[in-house]
Amino acid sequence: MNHFKRLTWTTLFSVALCFSAQAAGPKVGEPPPLLQATELLQAPPGAKMDAKSLRGKVIVLEFWATWCGPCVAAIPHLNELAEKFKDKPVQFIAITTEDETTIENFLAKRPIHAWVALDRNNAMNKAYAVTAIPHTVVLDKDGKIAAITYPTYLTEKHINDLLAGEKISLVTGGGATVPAEKEKEAPPLFQVLIRPSTYTNAQGCSWGDRRMTATGYTVKQMLPMIFDTHDDRVITNAPLPAGHFDFIVIQPRDSDADPDALMQEAVKLAFGLTAKRETNQVNASVLKVKETNAPGLTASPTKAMAWNSRPGSMGGVGVSIQSIASFLENELETPVVDETGLTNNYGYDVSLKWEQKSPGKPNLEVLKKALREQLGLELVSDQRPIEMLVVGRIETPEPEKRD
Repeated sequence: MNHFKRLTWTTLFSVALCFSAQAAGPKVGEPPPLLQATELLQAPPGAKMDAKSLRGKVIVLEFWATWCGPCVAAIPHLNELAEKFKDKPVQFIAITTEDETTIENFLAKRPIHAWVALDRNNAMNKAYAVTAIPHTVVLDKDGKIAAITYPTYLTEKHINDLLAGEKISLVTGGGATVPAEKEKEAPPLFQVLIRPSTYTNAQGCSWGDRRMTATGYTVKQMLPMIFDTHDDRVITNAPLPAGHFDFIVIQPRDSDADPDALMQEAVKLAFGLTAKRETNQVNASVLKVKETNAPGLTASPTKAMAWNSRPGSMGGVGVSIQSIASFLENELETPVVDETGLTNNYGYDVSLKWEQKSPGKPNLEVLKKALREQLGLELVSDQRPIEMLVVGRIETPEPEKRD
């Protein structure tokens, strides 16, 4: 998946793609199926990880990995909770299948305020039916499962309620699903499909491994995604088809065809469109370094990538400067060119906040001020050569007139 699409899908669906509701395994109200570790790091001498030793405490089991961006992004939130309850009967346990050396090297750069359980035989992950991470299981003082959720959904109030013997309600994560195949019908070996969508008030997507599914999207929304560009870099010289559609590509595992390229041709044929790239000199915002050592922009010490944004804030771990430029271009709806010269092997940990009370285009001056003060970056207006996608209609020749 290319750079721009990673940013787009991660921004909109980071939770959906990295966490899925549990279809099998233990349920809320049941006892935990297994509490064990092949190694237990950062625990006091003689500490045990079993139901008898942990009973009477609220337990937060966090399934994670060093390479998982959303897992790494959730560490500060869990650390903050762990610090608030360090003198109370609450124990955080981070569970990973990775080896001790990998974990110790990671912890030296990104501390985790929890016991770290090495699940080298994958026993706990299998017992809890963990199919996507991060994945959080919370146990109450009686040793029963109180919640199965996403780590950042867990709050201080939830833990206090459990300490008081109360039940809690936490939603589980969930992603977009592909419309089910008809019963008893074999799935297609190869398919490129565009059809009118029944999903007119909701959208869903999955992208990768020679497959692409986007349901409930308009042609205008799909063009920048399949042609790897931004909305503001698409020029339409003809009206686009109205309505919402499903766009699906399914390929054999040994296929090396690009799903985007297949869908590009399908869109052009289905709707009678042309698409070509042209480089034009246009007004742009140029991203430059204003000052170094800004508090909201630090070099990431480990490999992991996660991104999140909402009106008035954006941030993540392992974020490239080009991703920041792409985000700003999406927000400001004008081309943004990265001329910072900043590079780091693992990207950057980013935290940016500005005043914005509702969705929509942010105030440019407010955002510029936040960039300068928090990230040490500035936006300068100038002209730059920008590649644009020019979309038009296929000209249908008029029928020849006969005498």
